[in-house]
Amino acid sequence: SFGSYRLGVHTPDADVDCLVLAPPHVTRDNFFSSWVDILKADGRVSELHPVASAYTPVIKFQMDGVKIDLIFARVGNSQWLRDHSFKKSGRRAGDDVGGDDDRGSVNDVVGDSTATINKGYDGEELQEIMDMELDDTVLVGLDETSVRSVNGVRVAQFLISTAGTSAERLQNFRLTLRAVKEWARVHGLYSNVLGFLGGVNWAILVCWVFKRNLNAPASKLLHLFFRTFANWKWPSPVRLSNQQRPPDGVNHLSTWNPRENFRDAKHLMPIITPCYPSMNSSYNVGEPQLRRIRDEFWYASKLMDKVYSGKEKWNALFESNGFFDQHQNYLQVKIKGSNEGLFLPWFGFCESRLRILIAGLESPATGVQAYPYAKFFHTREDGDYVASFFIALRFSNDARQVKFEPLVSEYLHTVNSWNDRVSGMDLTMNLVQQNRLPSFVFSASMPNVEANKNDVYNTNDATLNQRDADIMTNKANLGCRARSDVQSSSTDFASPLKKAKLT
Repeated sequence: SFGSYRLGVHTPDADVDCLVLAPPHVTRDNFFSSWVDILKADGRVSELHPVASAYTPVIKFQMDGVKIDLIFARVGNSQWLRDHSFKKSGRRAGDDVGGDDDRGSVNDVVGDSTATINKGYDGEELQEIMDMELDDTVLVGLDETSVRSVNGVRVAQFLISTAGTSAERLQNFRLTLRAVKEWARVHGLYSNVLGFLGGVNWAILVCWVFKRNLNAPASKLLHLFFRTFANWKWPSPVRLSNQQRPPDGVNHLSTWNPRENFRDAKHLMPIITPCYPSMNSSYNVGEPQLRRIRDEFWYASKLMDKVYSGKEKWNALFESNGFFDQHQNYLQVKIKGSNEGLFLPWFGFCESRLRILIAGLESPATGVQAYPYAKFFHTREDGDYVASFFIALRFSNDARQVKFEPLVSEYLHTVNSWNDRVSGMDLTMNLVQQNRLPSFVFSASMPNVEANKNDVYNTNDATLNQRDADIMTNKANLGCRARSDVQSSSTDFASPLKKAKLT
């Protein structure tokens, strides 16, 4: 396993991230065909959702109520897999298999850590750490997709190794990371797929502060965390190690290098993985997301100063930031499925493409700034399964009339063109003023609610009226903090099976 479960910072409802290591004769196509068929036939499995086209392909499902994200890597040779199995069982490969394999040197920053993790933990925890150890030789013969898959485990190993032999240090790291992740969730900043930061990103940021303050308690680490990143000069990268050369026996693989790769140079918030090959784990972050993260870092840093001076209590850090009170205009995206079987794949596809919509709405030329909120509100409307996503909109002083059709057209074209879309899969976009937001967005806890009839705006319209598409901003004193001076109606951009268009 890897991710939050491996790091010991998972919540009761968190996914368990697991890596499947397969011998060379098992392909990724097998994983997404015959293995998916096996899961479908298992009565304990529900909400099965294979995503073979993802950057890191994954099978998402629940087994006995536990959410699991399963990823796949095909090792370069069967001998390595047998040796690894022998290592876990406590036997030596030479006991059953003659000869030596092509084992190379262990990564200086990952492999060496296991030699030092031999005290300070209880027996079960130590055994878990040792059982899941992957050294550099696993990279031999892997394709690029498999390298991304195995690096999730290797990064988790590195982060745990930072604590060395001290159980107290490890506990401080975990407690700090738990607090940061909960803060990010509460403030709508936790989602890699939506262009914010996910679990590994937050873990690397916490580890950067932790490595420089190994003996600090969690309370101090949390204070230093927000102070550090409230003042960080992005796009300066966050690095935990500087390893660039491949380990012995491993072919050269591309690493994050903004000097030689123009795409890397365009990354806004680089958070670099510590294991070879180093990658930017936060390449998804766009300008709207970075703006929100910066703002929240700044507010959290000021709040932590007040906590340390006794002017605020700790729980203030985890209170809602009032996102739905801070803006006057919002775009509500509703992803709808007539039943659960249709909703799950449709939601997964629309969610994975929402960064296109966010990027489109960020339009300096038309004077629009987008402020996305990384949370979905799941409701039921007339039997349909509905997930609502919100993007706040602000306008420049010069904005008088904003035509939204060009800003959302690429996203609508993308969802309209999905080959697997069938009847019963729908998506609408509603422009909503703050005083007409659905009541559920103000609920402190909203895992599942039944939508109020008054919360539904024009969801049956199939087209966008040209007159309503032009959002009039009649006053000149709007600025980036515009709130009450923007006039908008509950306009609907719809994405039915036929291509959405203006009328």
